[in-house]
Amino acid sequence: MSDINFQLIFSKLAKSQNRKQNKKSGKIQTQTSAKQPFIKDNPLYNYGLIILFTVFIILFTTFKITGDDDVFWHLATGKYITETHHVPSEDIFGFVTQGQEWMPFEWGWDLITYGLYNIGGYTAISIFRTIIFLLIFFIFFRVMRKFNVSYTLIFLTFILTAFGMIDRLTPRPHIMSLLFFAVMIYLITDFKYFNRKNIKTLYLFPVLFLLWANIHMGVLAGALLLFVFLLSEVIIYLKPEKFSTKEIPALTQRELKILGLMFFLSIIVMIINPNGIATYFYAYDHTKMKLLETINEWRSPFDEMFGSGFVTNIYKVFLFGGLLVLYYSFKRKDLFTGMLFIVFAIYSVRAVRFTVDYILIITAFFGVALFFIITNLKGDGIKNFFNVSPVPKVILEAFLLFLIFNIPNDKLYMDHLKYYRVSGFGINSDFMPVQMFEFMKENNIPQTGQRPLNHFGSGGFLVWNFPESKNFIDSRNLNDEIFNEYNTLMGKGPGFEKKLNEYDFDYSIYLAPDLVRVPNEMESSIISYFSKKPDEWKLVFWDDKSFLYLKNEPKFKDVIDRFEYKYVTPYNFMYQKKVLENAVAADPERVRSEIDRKIKEEQNGLIINAINNTFSKTLN
Repeated sequence: MSDINFQLIFSKLAKSQNRKQNKKSGKIQTQTSAKQPFIKDNPLYNYGLIILFTVFIILFTTFKITGDDDVFWHLATGKYITETHHVPSEDIFGFVTQGQEWMPFEWGWDLITYGLYNIGGYTAISIFRTIIFLLIFFIFFRVMRKFNVSYTLIFLTFILTAFGMIDRLTPRPHIMSLLFFAVMIYLITDFKYFNRKNIKTLYLFPVLFLLWANIHMGVLAGALLLFVFLLSEVIIYLKPEKFSTKEIPALTQRELKILGLMFFLSIIVMIINPNGIATYFYAYDHTKMKLLETINEWRSPFDEMFGSGFVTNIYKVFLFGGLLVLYYSFKRKDLFTGMLFIVFAIYSVRAVRFTVDYILIITAFFGVALFFIITNLKGDGIKNFFNVSPVPKVILEAFLLFLIFNIPNDKLYMDHLKYYRVSGFGINSDFMPVQMFEFMKENNIPQTGQRPLNHFGSGGFLVWNFPESKNFIDSRNLNDEIFNEYNTLMGKGPGFEKKLNEYDFDYSIYLAPDLVRVPNEMESSIISYFSKKPDEWKLVFWDDKSFLYLKNEPKFKDVIDRFEYKYVTPYNFMYQKKVLENAVAADPERVRSEIDRKIKEEQNGLIINAINNTFSKTLN
């Protein structure tokens, strides 16, 4: 017999042995490649992609807290629960809303982050956030490699996914939902496609949902995902000749019963939380509030305000690219992936906040579908290019290096993406009123005053920094009434003066991060009212982004006497210049003193330096 015949026999025996081993281990073959590529895959390029993408994610998820007041009331809630051993069911932070129904259904996250803060401050929370996203991408890497997706397509998909999630990388409880989505996708794909005999995989779902139900309301989307899996398997079981293949067979009756049981157990354990099923009625009512219409993340992703921004475009790539998943589903007779795309595509168009959920849920199957289509092309050129050629890998590595070198200096965000973000740890004091709150702490403002009119974006920061204080409003969005009252007051709406008196505010915090770029905010807001009532309201602190007014009452007399800005104010400089000019002529020493004090407090302040440059010659 010739050597060639021996080779054919050995080849057949080897294939037969592999099939037996796979059958024995319970693995289902999903290899989509009909031919082996001619180019040998070099693992060094693959390792390079893994390392560079890991470094990129570490840097990409390390940025300062900017304009995210939620972070702080979550921490304040964690502190309250830790100290009282009680999860509240009514508001504990507002002096107007105190006692109103409030269910902190994300209390698990609050405890985790407060515990991390006690260990390592904001840095520990940031590191935890980074670990979450590294785990997410590691899980999807494992899933896609099980389907033999090439490294090029994996990391091309991952880079798109990372930028598609840029708005949802903040250290808030929703990132745990993103992680749980990834875990669910892994458990489902591992059981359905690769390890059918390991039925115990399904037993993990109730455990996952028990944790999830006490961390974030994304658990409802998780239940939808599990339902899609169950429903698809029921349909496949009923119509196996239409929706199943030898590679992806229908579940047996026993497997389907266990899956159904695990689904119902998962739904049941969702009720195991401090407020039971009432939590979900509360969360549902929460989504019906009118005020959500004013919050960007609750708008449709096709709202004209989002235009053609890069985040919106990436979402659209995944949305319309989902048609590839649908094609893959049809060709492979894989009903689950097709149903998953349809259900969560519809889910995502409801609001911007759901688009990231969709992107993440579809990511692995998007990569698998791309790989399937490319691998089944007739020619080997494109196939080899995306599957094993080093050229696209080198291009991706060069792009990742570009990102890595341009994130720490913020050039990626500020120059290339025109996206406001500051790399590093802690709080971005150029955006959050850190300096004003330090002044408040040094002068016992929250201890002296009891009823603040605070800006919406600083209410959580207030109760976190001053646990003994109550706020007027914060970003928990407790009800429409308080939000409408807030808008009336801050926007000088009809009857706002009467409301000022009725609520008996004794100090006011105003945050205006865009003040330098949009100074007319002072004229359209309550700042102009306070500025024109110098006998009633005294400005004792201001900078390029914030104002602190005290009501002219005896309890504040000492602070007012020492720190009042009688003349040198942003509003006077922009809209009442005559007041400043008259003060320079009549009371130059006071003007000079106020300018010097402000420059000492804020040496690089744009507004105070503009005032100083305008009047320095006259004063000198």
